[in-house]
Amino acid sequence: MPAPSRPLTIVSSDPEVVQQAQAGALAAGDAVSQIAVLGHSSELSMDQSEGQVLVHEWVLGLVRQSRVLVWILTDGDWEDADGLARFVGAQGALSMPLDAETVADRLASPFGAPAPVRPQPGEPDAEGLVLSLDAILGNHDSPGAEDFLRNITLGESGLYHADYWQHRLDEEFKRSMRFRFPLGVVSFVANEELDDSRLLDLAGVVLLGTRDVDIVALFDPRTLVALLPHTGPAGTKLFGDRVSEALGEEFGDSVQWNVHTVCCPDTSLATSSAVLTEVLGVTTS
Repeated sequence: MPAPSRPLTIVSSDPEVVQQAQAGALAAGDAVSQIAVLGHSSELSMDQSEGQVLVHEWVLGLVRQSRVLVWILTDGDWEDADGLARFVGAQGALSMPLDAETVADRLASPFGAPAPVRPQPGEPDAEGLVLSLDAILGNHDSPGAEDFLRNITLGESGLYHADYWQHRLDEEFKRSMRFRFPLGVVSFVANEELDDSRLLDLAGVVLLGTRDVDIVALFDPRTLVALLPHTGPAGTKLFGDRVSEALGEEFGDSVQWNVHTVCCPDTSLATSSAVLTEVLGVTTS
């Protein structure tokens, strides 16, 4: 997935840092829409909305108060700095002297993380695959796994109970806010209550567009909610549009749908309950 186009602010009084950061931004292509250079962190506005920041000073307040991606530049041990940066919510650390290729790699990533290392293609291990599948299927056959799935899902629909979904929303929301991982939440609300047969049709349509890591639940007889971990604004909107179109094909004009999307992290949404209120227009205890 390509990175969205975002502005870049470089905060440093070191000409070499600025030069390498600018070179990296140009190499990142469409991932950077514009470049601004500030000489000191005091020139940063805490009211800025969204973007990317390379900072040659420690600005924890910026990480906590603004919707930006932040990297910490360090002259010391990179592993220590990277771990600390991620702990406070920054995207990570970059070693000094700054390298343009490394900057471009971070800016071109949707989440500001290093590009994933892809394994070299090789011959499939058929015997190992069979053993792995046997182990997985064996775990699913255990009574404990069946009881657990039965307790958190609704019969044959494959949908989760609302209580379990809200528990997972709380977990994913905390992970999103702490580590700046993107999180999408989508609701599909019908203009009338749906009977069991039409709820099965609804579940089938929505689940066809989801991944294994996505969590879809029946919130009430009119509403389905989907939790999309590691999905940013563009992917969340695409999911909502695609499912909305499929719902129109499945139900025709007999049912009208309201589709709402929310993306985290968002400084205006301080709790998972606020996310639920935003996506459904309801309050929770």
